[in-house]
Amino acid sequence: MAMKRERKERAPILEPGFWLDDDLRVIQHLGGSRKVDVYSCSSKRLDMLVSCKVLRPEYCIDFSALDDIRIEGELLLRLHHPNVVEGYGMELEEYPRIIMEHLQGVTVESAFLSGNFGAFDYLDAVDVALDVARGLTHVHQQGLLHLDVKPANVMYHEGHATLFDFSVAEEFSAGDTLRDDAGTTEYMAPEQTAREEVGYYTDVFGLGVLFYRLLSGGAYPYPVMEVTKDTDDVGNSGGTKSRLDYGSLPVNPSVHNPNAPEELGEIALRAVQVDKSLRFATPEEFSAALEKALKAVGGWSPGP
Repeated sequence: MAMKRERKERAPILEPGFWLDDDLRVIQHLGGSRKVDVYSCSSKRLDMLVSCKVLRPEYCIDFSALDDIRIEGELLLRLHHPNVVEGYGMELEEYPRIIMEHLQGVTVESAFLSGNFGAFDYLDAVDVALDVARGLTHVHQQGLLHLDVKPANVMYHEGHATLFDFSVAEEFSAGDTLRDDAGTTEYMAPEQTAREEVGYYTDVFGLGVLFYRLLSGGAYPYPVMEVTKDTDDVGNSGGTKSRLDYGSLPVNPSVHNPNAPEELGEIALRAVQVDKSLRFATPEEFSAALEKALKAVGGWSPGP
Protein backbone atom coordinates (compact mmCIF):
# COMPACT_ATOMS: atom_id res chain seq x y z
CA MET A 1 0.00 0.00 0.00
CA ALA A 2 1.32 3.45 -0.92
CA MET A 3 2.35 5.64 1.99
CA LYS A 4 0.39 8.88 2.32
CA ARG A 5 2.29 12.14 2.58
CA GLU A 6 1.75 13.72 5.98
CA ARG A 7 -0.25 16.92 5.56
CA LYS A 8 1.13 19.85 7.50
CA GLU A 9 -1.29 22.24 9.20
CA ARG A 10 -1.43 25.44 7.18
CA ALA A 11 -0.18 28.59 8.90
CA PRO A 12 -2.39 31.70 8.63
CA ILE A 13 -1.90 34.07 5.70
CA LEU A 14 0.02 37.19 6.70
CA GLU A 15 -2.22 40.22 7.13
CA PRO A 16 -1.79 43.53 5.24
CA GLY A 17 0.51 45.79 7.24
CA PHE A 18 2.63 42.93 8.59
CA TRP A 19 6.38 43.64 8.50
CA LEU A 20 8.53 40.77 7.20
CA ASP A 21 11.55 42.75 8.40
CA ASP A 22 12.40 46.43 8.80
CA ASP A 23 12.20 46.90 5.01
CA LEU A 24 9.26 44.89 3.69
CA ARG A 25 5.62 45.48 4.65
CA VAL A 26 2.87 43.20 3.36
CA ILE A 27 0.29 44.88 1.13
CA GLN A 28 -1.72 41.96 -0.24
CA HIS A 29 -1.74 38.18 -0.49
CA LEU A 30 -1.51 37.28 -4.20
CA GLY A 31 -1.69 33.50 -4.07
CA GLY A 32 0.65 30.60 -3.54
CA SER A 33 1.24 26.88 -3.71
CA ARG A 34 1.68 24.03 -1.26
CA LYS A 35 4.82 25.43 0.37
CA VAL A 36 4.89 29.14 -0.40
CA ASP A 37 2.71 32.23 -0.36
CA VAL A 38 3.22 35.22 -2.64
CA TYR A 39 2.60 38.73 -1.38
CA SER A 40 2.86 42.21 -2.79
CA CYS A 41 5.00 44.24 -0.40
CA SER A 42 6.27 47.78 -0.15
CA SER A 43 10.04 48.08 0.14
CA LYS A 44 11.50 51.08 1.95
CA ARG A 45 14.98 50.27 0.66
CA LEU A 46 13.95 50.05 -3.00
CA ASP A 47 11.19 52.65 -2.65
CA MET A 48 8.83 50.55 -4.75
CA LEU A 49 6.26 47.79 -4.74
CA VAL A 50 7.77 44.30 -4.97
CA SER A 51 6.53 40.72 -4.84
CA CYS A 52 7.77 38.33 -2.16
CA LYS A 53 7.61 34.54 -2.41
CA VAL A 54 7.55 33.53 1.25
CA LEU A 55 8.10 30.00 2.57
CA ARG A 56 5.23 29.05 4.85
CA PRO A 57 6.26 28.73 8.51
CA GLU A 58 5.39 25.03 8.68
CA TYR A 59 8.08 24.37 6.04
CA CYS A 60 10.82 26.53 7.53
CA ILE A 61 12.43 23.51 9.21
CA ASP A 62 12.38 21.62 5.89
CA PHE A 63 15.95 21.92 4.59
CA SER A 64 14.86 20.88 1.11
CA ALA A 65 12.25 23.66 0.98
CA LEU A 66 14.78 26.20 2.25
CA ASP A 67 17.24 25.08 -0.40
CA ASP A 68 14.57 25.52 -3.08
CA ILE A 69 14.13 29.15 -1.99
CA ARG A 70 17.90 29.69 -2.06
CA ILE A 71 18.34 28.13 -5.51
CA GLU A 72 15.46 30.01 -7.12
CA GLY A 73 16.58 33.28 -5.53
CA GLU A 74 20.14 32.84 -6.83
CA LEU A 75 18.91 31.96 -10.32
CA LEU A 76 16.72 35.05 -10.52
CA LEU A 77 19.65 37.31 -9.67
CA ARG A 78 21.32 36.16 -12.90
CA LEU A 79 18.40 37.14 -15.14
CA HIS A 80 17.97 40.63 -16.54
CA HIS A 81 15.57 40.83 -19.49
CA PRO A 82 12.32 42.69 -20.27
CA ASN A 83 10.46 39.39 -20.77
CA VAL A 84 11.72 37.73 -17.57
CA VAL A 85 10.81 38.64 -13.99
CA GLU A 86 13.62 40.50 -12.21
CA GLY A 87 15.03 39.19 -8.93
CA TYR A 88 16.10 41.65 -6.22
CA GLY A 89 17.40 39.31 -3.53
CA MET A 90 16.48 36.68 -0.96
CA GLU A 91 16.53 36.07 2.76
CA LEU A 92 16.79 32.69 4.50
CA GLU A 93 16.34 33.76 8.11
CA GLU A 94 12.90 34.56 9.59
CA TYR A 95 10.25 34.33 6.88
CA PRO A 96 12.55 32.88 4.18
CA ARG A 97 11.68 34.65 0.96
CA ILE A 98 12.59 35.74 -2.54
CA ILE A 99 12.17 39.44 -3.37
CA MET A 100 11.37 40.12 -7.00
CA GLU A 101 9.76 42.46 -9.48
CA HIS A 102 6.04 43.07 -8.95
CA LEU A 103 4.43 42.25 -12.29
CA GLN A 104 1.31 44.13 -13.30
CA GLY A 105 -1.52 42.56 -15.25
CA VAL A 106 -2.90 39.02 -15.23
CA THR A 107 -1.53 35.67 -16.29
CA VAL A 108 -1.89 34.58 -19.90
CA GLU A 109 -4.07 31.77 -18.54
CA SER A 110 -6.50 34.31 -17.13
CA ALA A 111 -6.26 36.80 -20.00
CA PHE A 112 -6.70 34.38 -22.90
CA LEU A 113 -7.89 31.01 -21.69
CA SER A 114 -10.49 31.62 -18.96
CA GLY A 115 -13.50 32.47 -21.06
CA ASN A 116 -11.90 35.53 -22.65
CA PHE A 117 -10.45 34.00 -25.80
CA GLY A 118 -12.89 35.80 -28.10
CA ALA A 119 -11.41 39.15 -27.04
CA PHE A 120 -8.06 38.32 -28.69
CA ASP A 121 -6.95 37.32 -32.18
CA TYR A 122 -4.06 35.30 -33.51
CA LEU A 123 -1.78 38.36 -33.66
CA ASP A 124 -2.05 38.64 -29.88
CA ALA A 125 -1.14 34.96 -29.60
CA VAL A 126 1.90 35.55 -31.78
CA ASP A 127 2.99 38.54 -29.69
CA VAL A 128 2.82 36.48 -26.50
CA ALA A 129 4.71 33.56 -28.04
CA LEU A 130 7.48 35.81 -29.37
CA ASP A 131 7.83 37.57 -26.00
CA VAL A 132 8.11 34.24 -24.18
CA ALA A 133 10.62 33.00 -26.75
CA ARG A 134 12.76 36.11 -26.20
CA GLY A 135 12.65 35.55 -22.45
CA LEU A 136 13.55 31.88 -22.82
CA THR A 137 16.48 32.76 -25.06
CA HIS A 138 17.90 34.92 -22.28
CA VAL A 139 17.27 32.20 -19.70
CA HIS A 140 19.13 29.69 -21.87
CA GLN A 141 22.00 32.10 -22.41
CA GLN A 142 22.48 32.12 -18.63
CA GLY A 143 22.87 28.33 -18.62
CA LEU A 144 19.38 27.54 -17.33
CA LEU A 145 16.25 25.66 -18.35
CA HIS A 146 12.88 26.92 -17.11
CA LEU A 147 11.06 23.56 -17.36
CA ASP A 148 7.59 24.90 -16.56
CA VAL A 149 6.61 27.15 -19.46
CA LYS A 150 2.83 27.50 -19.38
CA PRO A 151 0.18 30.26 -19.56
CA ALA A 152 -0.12 30.41 -15.76
CA ASN A 153 3.59 31.28 -15.52
CA VAL A 154 3.45 34.17 -17.98
CA MET A 155 2.13 37.59 -16.93
CA TYR A 156 0.36 39.70 -19.55
CA HIS A 157 0.01 43.49 -19.33
CA GLU A 158 -0.78 45.94 -22.13
CA GLY A 159 0.41 43.57 -24.85
CA HIS A 160 3.62 42.61 -23.04
CA ALA A 161 4.36 39.09 -21.73
CA THR A 162 6.78 38.29 -18.90
CA LEU A 163 7.95 34.81 -17.89
CA PHE A 164 8.10 34.07 -14.16
CA ASP A 165 8.12 31.24 -11.59
CA PHE A 166 11.53 29.57 -11.70
CA SER A 167 10.72 27.12 -8.92
CA VAL A 168 11.66 24.05 -10.99
CA ALA A 169 14.31 25.69 -13.19
CA GLU A 170 17.69 23.96 -13.34
CA GLU A 171 21.26 24.63 -14.32
CA PHE A 172 21.91 23.05 -17.69
CA SER A 173 24.80 21.78 -19.76
CA ALA A 174 24.78 19.39 -22.72
CA GLY A 175 23.98 15.80 -21.78
CA ASP A 176 22.20 16.66 -18.54
CA THR A 177 19.24 14.70 -17.23
CA LEU A 178 16.76 16.09 -14.70
CA ARG A 179 16.86 15.69 -10.93
CA ASP A 180 13.16 14.79 -11.00
CA ASP A 181 10.15 15.06 -13.28
CA ALA A 182 8.90 18.32 -11.79
CA GLY A 183 6.81 20.45 -14.10
CA THR A 184 3.21 20.59 -15.28
CA THR A 185 1.99 17.43 -17.01
CA GLU A 186 0.20 19.09 -19.94
CA TYR A 187 3.32 21.07 -20.91
CA MET A 188 6.07 18.51 -20.32
CA ALA A 189 8.16 17.18 -23.19
CA PRO A 190 8.61 13.39 -23.40
CA GLU A 191 12.26 13.60 -22.31
CA GLN A 192 11.22 15.66 -19.27
CA THR A 193 8.54 13.16 -18.28
CA ALA A 194 11.00 10.26 -18.68
CA ARG A 195 13.89 12.12 -16.97
CA GLU A 196 16.07 11.60 -20.02
CA GLU A 197 18.57 13.97 -21.62
CA VAL A 198 17.10 17.47 -21.87
CA GLY A 199 18.02 20.62 -23.76
CA TYR A 200 16.73 23.95 -25.00
CA TYR A 201 14.25 21.97 -27.10
CA THR A 202 12.61 20.84 -23.83
CA ASP A 203 11.49 24.41 -23.08
CA VAL A 204 10.49 24.78 -26.75
CA PHE A 205 7.94 22.01 -26.18
CA GLY A 206 6.30 23.95 -23.34
CA LEU A 207 6.34 27.10 -25.47
CA GLY A 208 4.75 25.11 -28.29
CA VAL A 209 1.91 23.87 -26.08
CA LEU A 210 1.32 27.43 -24.86
CA PHE A 211 1.19 28.73 -28.46
CA TYR A 212 -1.02 25.82 -29.56
CA ARG A 213 -3.53 26.62 -26.83
CA LEU A 214 -3.60 30.32 -27.70
CA LEU A 215 -4.24 29.54 -31.36
CA SER A 216 -6.81 26.80 -30.72
CA GLY A 217 -8.83 28.65 -28.10
CA GLY A 218 -7.68 26.48 -25.22
CA ALA A 219 -7.35 22.97 -26.66
CA TYR A 220 -4.27 20.90 -25.85
CA PRO A 221 -2.24 19.08 -28.52
CA TYR A 222 -2.05 15.84 -26.51
CA PRO A 223 -4.59 14.23 -24.15
CA VAL A 224 -3.66 13.29 -20.58
CA MET A 225 -3.78 9.66 -19.51
CA GLU A 226 -3.19 7.79 -16.26
CA VAL A 227 -0.29 5.35 -16.03
CA THR A 228 0.83 3.00 -13.26
CA LYS A 229 3.82 4.07 -11.18
CA ASP A 230 6.62 1.62 -10.47
CA THR A 231 6.74 -0.14 -7.12
CA ASP A 232 9.43 1.41 -4.92
CA ASP A 233 12.40 -0.34 -3.27
CA VAL A 234 10.47 -1.26 -0.11
CA GLY A 235 7.49 -2.71 -1.92
CA ASN A 236 5.07 0.21 -1.79
CA SER A 237 2.69 0.21 -4.71
CA GLY A 238 3.27 3.22 -6.94
CA GLY A 239 -0.40 3.92 -7.67
CA THR A 240 -1.04 6.00 -10.78
CA LYS A 241 0.21 9.28 -12.21
CA SER A 242 -0.82 11.55 -15.06
CA ARG A 243 1.23 11.91 -18.24
CA LEU A 244 0.61 12.98 -21.80
CA ASP A 245 -0.42 10.43 -24.40
CA TYR A 246 2.45 11.16 -26.78
CA GLY A 247 1.18 8.47 -29.14
CA SER A 248 -1.83 10.58 -30.02
CA LEU A 249 -1.39 12.63 -33.22
CA PRO A 250 -2.23 16.33 -32.62
CA VAL A 251 -4.33 18.20 -35.18
CA ASN A 252 -3.64 21.68 -36.49
CA PRO A 253 -4.98 24.32 -34.06
CA SER A 254 -7.10 25.69 -36.92
CA VAL A 255 -9.28 22.56 -36.60
CA HIS A 256 -10.35 23.89 -33.19
CA ASN A 257 -10.33 27.57 -34.20
CA PRO A 258 -10.93 28.33 -37.91
CA ASN A 259 -9.74 31.91 -37.37
CA ALA A 260 -6.21 30.67 -36.69
CA PRO A 261 -4.14 30.43 -39.90
CA GLU A 262 -2.98 26.89 -40.67
CA GLU A 263 0.54 28.18 -41.35
CA LEU A 264 0.85 29.38 -37.74
CA GLY A 265 -0.62 26.12 -36.54
CA GLU A 266 2.17 24.27 -38.33
CA ILE A 267 4.69 26.20 -36.22
CA ALA A 268 2.93 25.08 -33.04
CA LEU A 269 2.83 21.48 -34.27
CA ARG A 270 6.55 21.41 -35.00
CA ALA A 271 7.29 22.85 -31.55
CA VAL A 272 5.41 19.98 -29.85
CA GLN A 273 6.93 17.13 -31.86
CA VAL A 274 7.52 14.05 -29.71
CA ASP A 275 10.83 13.42 -31.47
CA LYS A 276 13.06 16.21 -30.19
CA SER A 277 15.17 16.09 -33.36
CA LEU A 278 12.09 17.26 -35.30
CA ARG A 279 11.36 20.12 -32.88
CA PHE A 280 12.83 23.60 -33.10
CA ALA A 281 16.18 23.29 -31.35
CA THR A 282 15.97 26.69 -29.66
CA PRO A 283 13.48 29.49 -29.00
CA GLU A 284 15.35 31.57 -31.60
CA GLU A 285 14.56 28.96 -34.28
CA PHE A 286 10.93 28.96 -33.16
CA SER A 287 10.76 32.77 -33.41
CA ALA A 288 12.38 32.92 -36.84
CA ALA A 289 9.98 30.33 -38.25
CA LEU A 290 6.98 32.03 -36.63
CA GLU A 291 7.90 35.45 -38.00
CA LYS A 292 8.38 33.98 -41.48
CA ALA A 293 5.01 32.20 -41.36
CA LEU A 294 3.26 35.31 -40.09
CA LYS A 295 4.61 37.44 -42.93
CA ALA A 296 3.35 34.83 -45.37
CA VAL A 297 -0.21 34.96 -44.03
CA GLY A 298 -0.57 38.64 -43.25
CA GLY A 299 2.46 40.69 -44.16
CA TRP A 300 2.92 41.64 -40.49
CA SER A 301 6.41 42.50 -39.31
CA PRO A 302 7.29 42.14 -35.58
CA GLY A 303 8.86 44.96 -33.63
CA PRO A 304 12.40 44.86 -32.21
